[in-house]
Amino acid sequence: MKKYFESKEKEEFLFNIIVPLFNAENYIEKCLNSIIRQSYKNFQVQIVDDCSSDNSFEIASLISNKHQNLQINKNLCRLGALNNISNLLNKKIKNPSKTIDILVDGDDYLYSGDVLNILNEKYKKTNCLITYGSHLSSKGVQGRKYPSFVRNFNLYRQYFWYASHLRTFRHDLWLSIKPRDLLDKKGKYFAVAWDLAIMFPMLEMAGTRQEFLSEVLYVYNDNNPISDHRIRRKDQILAAKEIRKKTKYKKRNFF
Repeated sequence: MKKYFESKEKEEFLFNIIVPLFNAENYIEKCLNSIIRQSYKNFQVQIVDDCSSDNSFEIASLISNKHQNLQINKNLCRLGALNNISNLLNKKIKNPSKTIDILVDGDDYLYSGDVLNILNEKYKKTNCLITYGSHLSSKGVQGRKYPSFVRNFNLYRQYFWYASHLRTFRHDLWLSIKPRDLLDKKGKYFAVAWDLAIMFPMLEMAGTRQEFLSEVLYVYNDNNPISDHRIRRKDQILAAKEIRKKTKYKKRNFF
């Protein structure tokens, strides 16, 4: 009986893992298996196939059908990553302050089976609202912590981009983003550089309640030939400039 209660206390947070997917038939099995093998079991996975033209949906469906905490949908037309992420994150969550959202691209994967355990301990010990960290790519281990002056004076939009993989945040922090700040000047979801549109507002609202994780938790597949940084680099730069010019958020108090 004692072990049961210790286990429940250890797995206090629900991890809500979002996996947007497009033409990733060569990668999605490894991605989903890296989540399934987590030693921390209190998680759910929401997968959306953004109208892939390969076998991504079929492969992901075969895996999802074997696990009750994995759900998958396929779009009838392409919506784009941010639109898909927003739709999934806006689904009703029973306890937002005890739910941690995690973004995992369908062509990437979690570094080890202890990732959720590491995150659980970090959120419990520090009472943080958001994390970013170190990841592995073809260039080796990458990841830096924002300097204290950036955090203290809310200068994220004026500084270098450091809020990279693995990106996680408490669900009530996500719910505090103004929907219009996810849209470009044409009123559409940002097609590229959407990670800036998501992370800047939450970093600003979180204030000092943020953590950089030096442990490698994520493997970023920068060799995928259809990655935005390969085929839409100019669009990324323009979108990033537009996002950086948006109004800063003020620090907010969260329980």
